[in-house]
Amino acid sequence: MPRTFETFRCLSFGRLLTVILACFPWSTILAKDANTTEPFPIDAEKREADAFEKLAMKVKPSIALIESVDRIGQDGGRGTGFVVRKDGVVATNFHVIGEHRDFRVRFANGKSYEPQAILAVDRDRDLALVKIDAEDLPVLALGDSDELKLGQGILSLGNPLGYAYSVSRGVVAALRELEPGDGKPMVQVAIPIEPGSSGSPALDLKGNVIAVLAIKSGGAMGFGVPVNALKQLLANPNPVSIKHWLTIGALDGDEWESILGGNWRQRAGKIMASGMGSGFGGRMLCLSKGKVPPTPYEVEIEVKLEDESGAAGLVFHGDGGEIHYGFYPTNGSLRLTRFEGPTVFNWTILQTVSSKAYKPGEWNRIRVSLGEDGQLACSVNDTVVIDLVDKGLTKGRVGLCKFRQPGAEFRRFRIAKSLPGSEIPEGLVKLVRRIVRNLEDNKKLGSKELNSLVSIGKPASEVLLEKAEELEKSASRVRQLAEEVRERAVIEELASSLQHEDEKSVDLFRCALLIARLDNEDFDPEIYLRRIDRIALKVKKSFPQKASGGQKLKILVRHLFDELGFHGSTLDYYHKSNSYLNEVMDDREGLPITLSVVLIELAERLDLPVTGLGIPGHFLTMYREDKVGKEPKKIAEEILIDAFEGKIVTREEASELSGVRLTEEDFKPARKRDIITRILRNLINVSERERDSVSRLRYLDATIAIEPTDTYLRAMRAMIHYGEGRFQQALSDIEFLIENNPEGPEMKPLREIRDRLRAQAKE
Repeated sequence: MPRTFETFRCLSFGRLLTVILACFPWSTILAKDANTTEPFPIDAEKREADAFEKLAMKVKPSIALIESVDRIGQDGGRGTGFVVRKDGVVATNFHVIGEHRDFRVRFANGKSYEPQAILAVDRDRDLALVKIDAEDLPVLALGDSDELKLGQGILSLGNPLGYAYSVSRGVVAALRELEPGDGKPMVQVAIPIEPGSSGSPALDLKGNVIAVLAIKSGGAMGFGVPVNALKQLLANPNPVSIKHWLTIGALDGDEWESILGGNWRQRAGKIMASGMGSGFGGRMLCLSKGKVPPTPYEVEIEVKLEDESGAAGLVFHGDGGEIHYGFYPTNGSLRLTRFEGPTVFNWTILQTVSSKAYKPGEWNRIRVSLGEDGQLACSVNDTVVIDLVDKGLTKGRVGLCKFRQPGAEFRRFRIAKSLPGSEIPEGLVKLVRRIVRNLEDNKKLGSKELNSLVSIGKPASEVLLEKAEELEKSASRVRQLAEEVRERAVIEELASSLQHEDEKSVDLFRCALLIARLDNEDFDPEIYLRRIDRIALKVKKSFPQKASGGQKLKILVRHLFDELGFHGSTLDYYHKSNSYLNEVMDDREGLPITLSVVLIELAERLDLPVTGLGIPGHFLTMYREDKVGKEPKKIAEEILIDAFEGKIVTREEASELSGVRLTEEDFKPARKRDIITRILRNLINVSERERDSVSRLRYLDATIAIEPTDTYLRAMRAMIHYGEGRFQQALSDIEFLIENNPEGPEMKPLREIRDRLRAQAKE
């Protein structure tokens, strides 16, 4: 794995101690020199202070504040960069911009820029060059790190702890290798380095950059990358457009096209819109690339405004630019507008209405039914609020729109000749009302009623949630039941999907998506199934005629990891998103096992025999195809792929990844059921790290539903239930453990707990 900032920060205590002790002699020498040297005259001190101040003011216009976002689009921290080419090239640390994440570059004059391209990166040296759309920027001169002298004075400008453009003074302490023998010396500096300082230039007293600050080792000591390494990076650019770099939250280009600027992101079943578009009033569009049926048809979206002063909703009959209709909530009302150009004079507000059906600050389902002869019926939450005829526009594209500064979220976009309504069957309503009455009277819910709700699935969950909003006193209990119903329905579907004895009958990709649905119901699995079908079709079209299976596999690997940019998660390895297959598809970032699932599913659609390989400590994929040779014995062609690194590996390299010597037994294909339970176990481990007992219990329920005889997980679940006071649930698991291992030596304490719980239940 590349030696990034995170790697340095996670050095063992012993290694850190070695680094700190290595710094000690220079600290002693510097202190001794300070004590034996005559003090400067006051006027000399003032002249030196003035020189530093002038130098700081001179270089300040070249220093940039870099603001990044994390995996889920929130504030991901700040760092520093500096201009190395006047046409808009900024140098910084690689870990400052993150991998495939969004960020902005801001200068002291207040101007802010979005990156155009990543000009070059060096992960090993933690360096990156970013291209922004700017001209005639003030450039910092690059010095020669081979000419550094121990004890020479240096100055740095950066953004430590968010304090922008702070000035620090120090000296060069040493030039040393952090890992002896690696041939990559670092400049050891006696200068403060705090979060936000990363990427700051270390300057000599002439204003030349001599290093790029990167690592804090403790106290006032730190390390910087020698500027000569940065020169090598400048001389060997390998530009990647920001469109291809930003896979975290990037729109799927096969599904959507953004128009008129603004920031559109897509992940976990939602589309998020933020910023201001270039259209009048901040208008920005995101148009669907799907086929639009001829009228009559219906289009629908669920939208939630960040603030009711904003506006966002549906567009239809669009020309792909400034001309279209829009139906959207705005300032608490619903509005239908015809846009026929870029200015306010090209807008026609057809109608603005208020409706009690609209719920400010919540998700609202808006729909437009387009009839023949210009008939437009607009509804919110199944209530028609606008019904009129307008023949100004008659056909075109559909999609989403947002106006003004406040952001908006969208989910569950649908278009069809006729969309089903959300009417709830009267029988279901009566059942829910009866159950809610029982809850209000503190009556126990029977297993028969609960199973009835589970069999209904999501509609039952929605009814329960609506009822919870009406009844404040029982809302908490109803919501808990609704979530339990939804989770159990997903778990039962997942478990039943894995019961097939024939491996080929198990839909691995859909099962992995069901794991994500345990925590996130906002996405439609069919969207991701269609997406992987599209990718497979593109790859298939690129196959040469008469290509062998191995050749086809290498084309697939190159397309998935080089062209589409799927990659292993190095900065957010333990983030839950890496185990959610929908978010892995959205962000093109994941764990070895989830990236392998993507590769396996694409290979299956391309008739390539690729399976999972669960070696200790890592997960690979394996292509193995039997060929009939001259002898009766079959000879297997085998190719191993490490999806985390996106490359083909040998068996010896697989052993190195695992950390143990692998045997032939380790190269047996993993069952799809085992792949799914391994993903769930990863989530169990993450929830343990985060001390999230609620999520851990959910993943345990799912894993036990798949593997009901797993006594270790049963015991873990019993312990959680017992610790949180759910004694009846704990008793159920304890009784299972005793029944299935009655003679086990560990059964005695379990029997004591069982008897105590039984006695408590009778009281």
